[in-house]
Amino acid sequence: MQKITVNLPQETIEVLKRLAEEQGITATAALRKAIATEDFLRSEAINKDAKVIIQEPNGVTKQIVFR
Repeated sequence: MQKITVNLPQETIEVLKRLAEEQGITATAALRKAIATEDFLRSEAINKDAKVIIQEPNGVTKQIVFR
């Protein structure tokens, strides 16, 4: 495994820490999951002109738009 260094704004670091804590994983694992999720969404939806939809329990649907 290769180690890299990135510069992130404090707000992004706080989000990363929150995501890790909520899932009971390390910040490194949370970052890996975020990258894997972005890769999946791009390969399965965005690059195929598909839509990503969230349906709430009350039936309301929302489309996620990537730019």
